[in-house]
Amino acid sequence: MPRFTKTMRVPYGPAQCFALVADIARYPDFIKWITALRVSDVREAGPGVQECLGEVVVGFKGFTERFTTRVVADEPAARVTASLVRGPFRKLFAEWRITESVAGASDVSLEINYEFRNPVIAFLAAANHDLAVDRILTAFLAEAQRRYSAPLS
Repeated sequence: MPRFTKTMRVPYGPAQCFALVADIARYPDFIKWITALRVSDVREAGPGVQECLGEVVVGFKGFTERFTTRVVADEPAARVTASLVRGPFRKLFAEWRITESVAGASDVSLEINYEFRNPVIAFLAAANHDLAVDRILTAFLAEAQRRYSAPLS
């Protein structure tokens, strides 16, 4: 199963980074290949922990796919995870981890483990995985700059 991890240091505090990553309903606003996302079944799973379903439509290089993930946003742990409920994957798990760095900055890590059922889509994804992870992190940084203007500590 392909596994990709990347960490980026950003000039924003952990609370800001967590708020941005946990705001999955707004992902289509700044990740261009997410064409639609519906959040449902929102519930509190514990103190500072929110769980929901995210039903996603993605379009990439002429392909459109739909999938649903269970998203857990755990603010005390500064972690957001998404695991497969249904869709074109055999397996899917994504995890964002946010840790405080120096001078009010944060290290934001994204790890994605996935395996597609369709071999054609699997081939396209394998050929573009590094680019996709880079673009996701770049999109989040650009959205943080838009939302928060100047970095805050």
